[in-house]
Amino acid sequence: MRFVDTRTGEFVDRDPKATEYATKYAILSHTWDIEGEQSYKELRKIQKRYDLKAQCPLHGYKSPPSSSTASPEDPPPPCCIWSDPELSPKIREACRVAREAGYQYIWIDSCCIDQTSSSELTESINSMYQWYGHARECYAYLTDVPPGQDPHLPESNFRSSRWFKRGWTLQELIAPFAVTFLSGNWTAIGSKRLLGDLVSEITGIPDEALLHEKSLDEFSVAQRLSWAAGRTTTRVEDRAYSLLGIFDINMSTLYGEGERAFRRLQEEILRRVPDQSLFAWRAVYQGLDLHEQADIKGVGYHLSCNPLYTNSLFASSVDHFSTDSRHIAVVSHDILNQFQLSSLATTKYTPTPQGIRTRIPILPLSFYIPQSATIDFPYGIPSSRWYLAILGCEHQSSPASLLGRICYIPPSETGVELLCPGFVTVSPAPSRGGEYLDLFPLSSATIERYREHITLKTVYFSHPERASTQSDPALRQPHKTINILLRRKTRDAVRAQGYMAEFRTPDEGHPTTHWLTLSCDDHMITVEYRHTLENDGHNLTVEAHVKMSRHALGEAGEIEGDPSSVKWRYYLPWYPWFQTEEIAFTLAMKKLTVMLGLDWAAPSYYFLLVDIVTETLRVNSSTSLDLVQGAEVEGSGAVGEADEQEIGAEARASDGGLHQPDGVVLLPFQRSGGTPSPLEARKGEERGADAEPGEEVNGKR
Repeated sequence: MRFVDTRTGEFVDRDPKATEYATKYAILSHTWDIEGEQSYKELRKIQKRYDLKAQCPLHGYKSPPSSSTASPEDPPPPCCIWSDPELSPKIREACRVAREAGYQYIWIDSCCIDQTSSSELTESINSMYQWYGHARECYAYLTDVPPGQDPHLPESNFRSSRWFKRGWTLQELIAPFAVTFLSGNWTAIGSKRLLGDLVSEITGIPDEALLHEKSLDEFSVAQRLSWAAGRTTTRVEDRAYSLLGIFDINMSTLYGEGERAFRRLQEEILRRVPDQSLFAWRAVYQGLDLHEQADIKGVGYHLSCNPLYTNSLFASSVDHFSTDSRHIAVVSHDILNQFQLSSLATTKYTPTPQGIRTRIPILPLSFYIPQSATIDFPYGIPSSRWYLAILGCEHQSSPASLLGRICYIPPSETGVELLCPGFVTVSPAPSRGGEYLDLFPLSSATIERYREHITLKTVYFSHPERASTQSDPALRQPHKTINILLRRKTRDAVRAQGYMAEFRTPDEGHPTTHWLTLSCDDHMITVEYRHTLENDGHNLTVEAHVKMSRHALGEAGEIEGDPSSVKWRYYLPWYPWFQTEEIAFTLAMKKLTVMLGLDWAAPSYYFLLVDIVTETLRVNSSTSLDLVQGAEVEGSGAVGEADEQEIGAEARASDGGLHQPDGVVLLPFQRSGGTPSPLEARKGEERGADAEPGEEVNGKR
């Protein structure tokens, strides 16, 4: 370990763990200046100017200039390294503070690591938690906190200091036993022990972890990751690398891998820590029991099942472990035995070419949802594919209840069943938390009630998706205006369904409106998109008003849609696509549904997504069917096979549909077997792989 000698300014190599002559040293924790810090090579250049073994006659310390080649007209050189104008003030002051406290050695990451050596950098990153832990004292330098201010004040600079928001400072706060906070002028603010309650309030880290009253292993994986949520690093990979010590893990550093560093960290955690709270990210349902509210109090619930932006049960970012994850704990073996699910404590995970294979208990979601609730699946994944994956962890709002994660298993022709994360929207929303939910508590009574439907299923966690070429910084730029584009492939798709598409962009009188018209021989659909930008382009609202006019059966007029308009509301950072919304119309013997969505293309640009689903309405065998527009099917009795074929042929001719044996006409969006539509396939092509989702306040995930 390379130290700076606080007396001479020279580098000294010492073993901090040597037991015979343990090195007593201080360590500096700081936020790096935006313009950079003085590096190892830069400090070495300064050191070479001085004889670091000599005595300075002025300061009493070593390091007078090694030689002087200056002419008599030049100003006198500095008497020692501490007076050198090129020496970083941060290094000078850190050495002074440590020296005055009696420490001969100090470690400063910016100058004690030769960052041009990849091997030295990797070794340092993997050892850093131990180095901070072995230090006699850690000085946390808060450059943005003025001296003399009470840190407990509600608006104190201490509370809002940048130091508490950086990724690396998490382990630098937890690992050392003694931490002294220093203000911008290097005077003491207080110690971690004296300010423990305040620091815990600021960071969300329990004081038992801060003050070493409990081992970090006593906190769940989800809890520890929640401490890092919201913290930032200059390089995205460091968000993962800065957590190696928190989980006592060694891992190679591969700068350039981006968010995959966090995926690798999670896989290492999975190998080493028997804790399924790693999969308990996002929002936990904290309302009253759904069945009790529905069956006893008559609450009418509506739920919508939606896939998440990724097909992996691993989180794409540590930010997904936020508020709810702070309160998730691993359940004891006794509780697992009571649930008769002791296998959760010894779950094995096996890497395979298809992904990570494991066996996990799952409960079909349909059993958990009250029978009186209405539920829809807007992305074409059938109800039989949705499950609650039962995890061996609990949330403090429902102690002794296991958490079930909303998941789905897409159809597979290979027999490899991928377990993919989803979420549900619940209306009315619970009194606590939001309406977009990923995890539900399963009480012992619930588990017992549905035990015969719980199966231990072999599933796979998919490999990391190909890195997206979509620029994350671009998703964080405010919009200047909104331009909606209709792509040729979208025009071709609706043309194949029998519609001609016309698209108009904003004009001088309507600068925030786009118009889409879809025309066929029977009717015309008009969609008017109105957008609103607020908060200097950080907030976007798009509203689509849909109308249909029909010239058929000698009648003309508008047909009311259900609903007549839909709205999307998003906030910075932008989500790559808007959730598909539906507007339904009833035409004679057909129900026509217009599917609308928007895909992010570039800052201020979106691609228009549109699809049309048509299905024939079934004829009641005992009554005649009165057509909505006044036409009538005469006679009674069952519709014969010839009639069904005629209906299907007519639908195919007019709407480009695919006839199914049961008389249901499916257009390209609506596939039998629950497979995604071309609109959803386009999402995969245009969106690319994993992208950062918006927060819950964005309204959609």
